[in-house]
Formats: sequence, structure tokens, C-alpha cells
Amino acid sequence: MATIQKVPGERALYRNHDSGTYYARVFHEGGDTYRSLETTRIGQARERMDARRAAKAAARLGLALEPDSEARHFTVTSAINRYQQDGYPDKRGRARNDPAMEAACCVKLLEFFGKQPFLVDDLSQRVLDDYHAWRVKTVVRGEGHRITDLELNTLNNALRWSVRKELIRSHPIGSRVRYHSSKEACHCREFAPTDATELHAIASLLFQNRKSEALGWQMLFEANLGLRTGEVLSLRMDARSNEAGGLTPEGKSMCVRRSKDPRTDNPYAPVHADLKRLLAAHRRWHQARYPKSNWFFPGRDRSKDTPVYKDALTKALARLRREGQLDRKITSHGMRAFYVLVRRSQGISDSQIAWEINHVGGVHTLESVYGGVPPHWLQGKGPKLTWLPKGQPGWAAIQSAK
Repeated sequence: MATIQKVPGERALYRNHDSGTYYARVFHEGGDTYRSLETTRIGQARERMDARRAAKAAARLGLALEPDSEARHFTVTSAINRYQQDGYPDKRGRARNDPAMEAACCVKLLEFFGKQPFLVDDLSQRVLDDYHAWRVKTVVRGEGHRITDLELNTLNNALRWSVRKELIRSHPIGSRVRYHSSKEACHCREFAPTDATELHAIASLLFQNRKSEALGWQMLFEANLGLRTGEVLSLRMDARSNEAGGLTPEGKSMCVRRSKDPRTDNPYAPVHADLKRLLAAHRRWHQARYPKSNWFFPGRDRSKDTPVYKDALTKALARLRREGQLDRKITSHGMRAFYVLVRRSQGISDSQIAWEINHVGGVHTLESVYGGVPPHWLQGKGPKLTWLPKGQPGWAAIQSAK
């Protein structure tokens, strides 16, 4: 840096005469070097030199990081990359059961923070506000507030892991402002059918089109079992009694694999009378349409032998809404709420339902997500809803395999 010269009358302050940028001269790793103060104004340079001296004094007292510490030059991108490389560990340092969400959030975070070398030390609420504004503009579904919070949760996890690995001393976003309010949340009960008649009427719309027949079955199985999308798509026709989709020898239980906290899961779902009829009808359809596939809900590309795409059902339901065939929004996850509705109408307690559907948040969050229970329902005076309508089931709309 031959063009850098000391500023007369200023201690350890230097200036690059080509660019006009001011630098601080520091002793680092056994030798002299320079740190850019990122300003061409002498007033700002003096203020930043004073801030550096104050930070060094605080560091000597153990109150802050040394301003020339490597931790101060650790980037957000480096923190995210380390988190990815170590397999998205949780706060206990263990592998997560389902890291897919963390992986997807990291991809989005790197789109923003990878554009320029954001330092962890420079993270602030203003930077997070900039990220939020960017996500609101780029989000595909929703308003962008909830997804921003989820992605910043992942950033918090990555930074917390960097602290644990002693790459940084601390991180500044632990007490950040959230952009999504729980009061604004739309819960899945709002997007569920109200009874079996509506459930099967919607399913029949999917069954009328051969391309979406598998989605019609997926919808009905989600409603009958209360499974999450990822859980129901793991069901296989060739499963043994202890594998997802397999029935126990007496035929009264179906093995399922839960996607949330398998250490406390209930690996079997009861085969009630309505589900028994559904299984029989589904098997006949499967043998006619997809005899060579082992998935309950085969994808349309027969050469790949994979189940339908995880978002396919919700997208198909959204298409029906756009076409005017549905008068309100219905989602795949709303079928889980329908299961809760039916079980509550039968007088089943929330604690039992939470166990049946592996709702890891317990009874309290069950009430917040699916609403309260009418008191007389708890006394066995509910409407006794079922999963099958009084008329024809939805699969009656399927055209002959021939």
C-alpha cells in the first residue's frame, strides 16, 4: 500500500491518496497492517478511530471482542456454510429429524447475504429489515412475513452453531423483531371440509380427471388418517406390517412413519370401518391403474416409480379454486384438521387425538391450531361425523380403467 500515508496530527490514522479512503494502522498477528475505515471523510474517520479505541478498551475488560479479532471479520455466508457442512445440527448438536426446511432456508439466505460480504459483526435490525423487504418482493406464496421469520430462525441457528464452534463470540440477532403475528395466522382448520359430503364432493372433482386420480386418493387418506403430506406419501403397497402402509395381521392397524419427533410417535393408525372401505376401493383402483408401482399414490411419470410430488395436491386444489369449482380455499393440510373434527365429534379427547396424529405440541397447540371443542361434544353429544358420505363416495367418479 505505497500510496497510504499518515495523516498529520492524527494518531495511527492513514489515508490512501488515490481513493481518499482512510485507514487505521493496527498490529495484527505479529506485524503492522491496515484496516479500512470505509470512509473518505476525515470527521467520520476520527469518529471510527475513537470507536475502535473504545472497543479495544472494552475488549481488555472482557466486555467486547477485540476490534481486530478474526471473529469480527467472520461473514454471514461463512456461518451458513459451516452450518450446512455440519448437517444442520440442533441446539444440542444432534442431527435434525427433518433438515429439509433448514436446507431450503439456507439456500434463500445465501441468495441475499452471498451477494456481498456481510459481516456477522455488522448484522443489525436494519439489515434484517432489508432482508424482510427483499423477501416480501420475491416470495411466491403468502405475504412474506412468516417465511422471513422461518428463514431468520435458520440464520439464528447457524450463528448459534458458529458461537458453539468458537468461530464468533456472540451474535446480534437473538432478540430480533418478528414480522409475523400469531393473530394473523390462518390455521389449517380454515381450509378443511366441513363434513364427509363436502370432502367427497371435492375428491370427486379430482377423480374425474385421470391425471389427478392419485391426488383424490391422497386427499381421502389424509382425511381418514390425519397424516401430514410427507407421512401419507411414504405409504407403500408392498409394505410389511411394521413398514409404512403395512397392516397388522388382524387388519385393525396400519403402520405409519411420523415426520415429527419419532421418539415419541405412535407408529400405528387404527383401521376404522370407513378406512377399511377406502383401502379396499383404493386397492382395486391401484391394481387397474398402476399394477407395477408399489407407492400408494404413484407419480405420473411411470418410468421413475416415485410418489406424487409433495405440493401436487394443494396445487391441484388451488387450480380447482381458480377455475371456480371450489368456492373457498381448501388445502392438503386441511385434511388433517378434518380428521381432528371427526374425532372430536365422536367425543374423543384432545389428548387422545394429539397422540393419534403425533401432534408434538400437545393439547395446548392443538386447540390453537384446530380451535376449541364445544363442551357438549366432550359429553358425547356431538354430531358423530364420519369419513364417508351417505351417498356415493368420491371414487365413484372414476372412469373405468378400460
